[in-house]
Amino acid sequence: MHGIQWATGGVCALALVGQAFAQTSEQTSIEIESGTLAQSLTALGRQTRTELVFDPTVVADRQAPSVRGSMTADQALEYLLSGTGLRHERTSSDVVLVLASAQQSQRSSTQSAPAESEPAPSEAGDGQESAAASESVLEQVTVVGIRSSIADAIEVKRDATRIMDSISAEDIGKLPDQNIAETLSRIPGVQVTRVEGEGKSITVRGLGLNKLLLNGKSFIGSARNGDPNLADVSPELLAGVDVIKAPSADLVEGWLGAVINLRTKRPLDLADSVISGRLQTSYADRAEEWGEKVSGFVAHTFADRKFGVLLSGSYSNSTGASDIYQSGGWTQVSNVDATGDGVNDTFFRPLRLMSWANTYEDERYSVNASAQWRPIDELTFTLEGVKSRRDTDRVRSVQQTILNNNITNGVIDASGTLVSGNFSGVTVRPMIYGGNSYSENQYLSGNANWVKDRWTANVNASVSKGEGAGLGGDGGNNNSGNDNVLVTRQLAGNVANVAYNAAGSNVSPNYGISANYDIYDPSQYEVYSTFDVDYVAENKGHDVDFDVEYQLDGFFKSVKVGARTEKIEVFGGNPLSTYPSLASHDPTPGSPLLATEVPGLGYTGVRGGMFPGHSGSFQRQVLTGSVDFNRIRNALGATPVSFDTPGAKATINQVEQTTEAFFAMLRFGTDVFGVPMSGDLGVRQVNADRESFGYTIVNNQALAARAGKSFSDTLPNLNLIFDLRDDLRLRFAAAKVVARPDLTSTGVGLSLQPVSMTGGAGNPDLDPFRATQFDTTVEWYFSPASLLAVGAFYKDVSAFTTSVEVVEEHPEAPNNTLTGPAAYTYVIGRPVNGKDGKIQGIELNYQHALTMLPAPFDGFGYALTYTYADSETPEVDELTGRTLPIPNSSEHSANAVVYYERGPFSGRVAYNYRSEYMTNGGSIASGGSNYADERGQVDASASFRINDNFQLTFEGVNLTRQINSFYRTNTGRLYSSYLDDRRVYFGVAATF
Repeated sequence: MHGIQWATGGVCALALVGQAFAQTSEQTSIEIESGTLAQSLTALGRQTRTELVFDPTVVADRQAPSVRGSMTADQALEYLLSGTGLRHERTSSDVVLVLASAQQSQRSSTQSAPAESEPAPSEAGDGQESAAASESVLEQVTVVGIRSSIADAIEVKRDATRIMDSISAEDIGKLPDQNIAETLSRIPGVQVTRVEGEGKSITVRGLGLNKLLLNGKSFIGSARNGDPNLADVSPELLAGVDVIKAPSADLVEGWLGAVINLRTKRPLDLADSVISGRLQTSYADRAEEWGEKVSGFVAHTFADRKFGVLLSGSYSNSTGASDIYQSGGWTQVSNVDATGDGVNDTFFRPLRLMSWANTYEDERYSVNASAQWRPIDELTFTLEGVKSRRDTDRVRSVQQTILNNNITNGVIDASGTLVSGNFSGVTVRPMIYGGNSYSENQYLSGNANWVKDRWTANVNASVSKGEGAGLGGDGGNNNSGNDNVLVTRQLAGNVANVAYNAAGSNVSPNYGISANYDIYDPSQYEVYSTFDVDYVAENKGHDVDFDVEYQLDGFFKSVKVGARTEKIEVFGGNPLSTYPSLASHDPTPGSPLLATEVPGLGYTGVRGGMFPGHSGSFQRQVLTGSVDFNRIRNALGATPVSFDTPGAKATINQVEQTTEAFFAMLRFGTDVFGVPMSGDLGVRQVNADRESFGYTIVNNQALAARAGKSFSDTLPNLNLIFDLRDDLRLRFAAAKVVARPDLTSTGVGLSLQPVSMTGGAGNPDLDPFRATQFDTTVEWYFSPASLLAVGAFYKDVSAFTTSVEVVEEHPEAPNNTLTGPAAYTYVIGRPVNGKDGKIQGIELNYQHALTMLPAPFDGFGYALTYTYADSETPEVDELTGRTLPIPNSSEHSANAVVYYERGPFSGRVAYNYRSEYMTNGGSIASGGSNYADERGQVDASASFRINDNFQLTFEGVNLTRQINSFYRTNTGRLYSSYLDDRRVYFGVAATF
């Protein structure tokens, strides 16, 4: 990045430098709305990739006209300054532009000297004024790194016509984030859910219904609902991320929380030639394994910047581990004298006590290619594509203890929860799950942009596809992965008992297992059942849209109309493998099939030391080993994984949705009592048709089923912006929004997990989510790279989807592991149309670069964000009678970032926090609703610039190794807890 020269004295008010200004003949697409001169100059600097600093007192109270079209940066600057009493001129070969008052020089700005020349003498003829201006340059300051990226993101927010927040490419590179979900967690109102140590999904202002776009176009991915998995997108591919919280009519519908637009790099937006790369090695402390990551980027332009190509990519290979405790759920017990007082008790107890050791090897790559052609200044064609692939090999080892109602010495607290007691005759099951998964995404889009005089037109088209396996059936472990397992239990005559005490910690209750055999000897267990199922998704979609805008004079600044059509197809299901009688493949007929007798299943020892640093007396080791299910299936005569059986067909959810949208909007602007006001008013009409396909089971036969539904919504919206001062902006927005429910939840299929006796089903009658929302923000841009913004929001949500749990009998279920009615009695989660709800809150965003401090403290800065989101619904918790909040919405979330950047060193420490939130409602029989406990995470990053081309990098993720905990109704009913790796990354980055 070029240096910025600061000049002093009465002449100087502005310094500009950058590649765009260095090439005065270079044409750039400029689009700047009319407004204050300060805002217009800032927008010009951003659009020409030029660092820009000016004295606000010199440009105060000056207005600038709108500028649209393809022109040089000099031409755009000259046009902005026309009629302001100010002009620009070049003062040195360093390409410094000086903004001076007309009273100080009477030369026309059209007579500015070229970059290579010395400034012309003043009309006094002695050249002293220009010489004084040159001599008044005190020092050269290079603005790069964290502070530059923060300033860029702030200016994107400032120039936006909607309420939104952004992160720039430099900021993404500086954050210790390995995927987009983690990156987004730095934005106010965004809350991230982590799985296997990294962000997997997000909510915005407490809502999980968000629309992910790639360069403004629809992006279909491999998640079972048709969305991309955020963990599959590499931040290195992006130029920036915008989180748009209030819509305009030209914005794609389909969200309640926010539109998340991922912006990739494009060749004609860059210098003639750029080559950069990064090489990292990583270490995961729970897995005690090293990994590697490499990313690269190359771009070049040809034919006097009329054609450009770009290629970027990343590859990583890492190993991780998680320690997990799970109860398997809770159950209400009646008519059991657990306390021994002669009176039967009604209470809640855990179903199981499980210690999991999850290890996984993760390999992924992403590639992005882009080509742009500008045959004439007014017309630009863009073609770009993205492909990503992620493969994860998992081994999940569990020491599972199934509890029963043989309870003595029980203690029950006031909430009806079993606090302590002794269980006799429990079942112990050491099992090793396969659990592999993969995800693949492909995306291709084209764009034609035409700008001529007052006209602007765009035509866009995109096609995308995503497929994967093991992405939605977490098997009750909160980990992605297929569920392939041989179900074991202790041999007859082996007896185990449990002493239980819930007074453990947020990690696990205290409990111990006593037995008349060695519970860690695999030869003491038999294989008595199987559960071998995959979770597949195959999705595809395409969209086409166009829009035309015409610039007007007067109060109305422009009129814009457009249309869009989109088709999405999602397919999800759980194919399974069926096994013949296990006895027929027993190498020792007449005796049980031992866990040690199955080829492909190898118990190799005990993994211990689980949950280090956390107190408590519980099982800290599990039997572990390796598992090869292709070999196991061959050895036991199993069928390949398929949809051939009725039970597997019943899991199929195939949904197609076609959407057509039309919009019209007006941009306007005027002064209201001397205050500049601008905004837009529009309406979007959305029509959608949805078809669901699948199977239902009748007399153990799979019969084809089909259901359809149509929707029509009219979505008006209004955005207003008031420029109270040059540095103070007030925004207001009102809109109606609509979002489709998770498409797989609208299917007719059913998914069953016989090991846990739970399942999930769809509902083709689900309505879209609809909301009326109001937003307002006040933004104070009080100094460079600094911002104080306060916002308030309110959403009145109707017809949102909620989940209910019902007890159902499914005798068609495969591979039942129990006998009698318990073999086909399942707790099924089903989505239903909920009643009206609302969510309201405030957002605070305070960022400050402390440049006013004396050296070396002037390198410090900080960013603080806080969101309060209060949600409520009419839904009532069956157990407590309390009204329930909107699922996955934390009432409090916050970020705190402290950074330091001076000379070759830069670094930052980031803390992310969210308070407890409800994940789903639950029945009385299951112990009530499920909640996630509060959690905070500390990350850090640092870099040292060796020279202009090379720098060393360091990143640390989850440095304090915080626990993820979940519970039913109250913390005394611990449901699960997770401890993931602390990861550190060391690397070197290069740019040429």
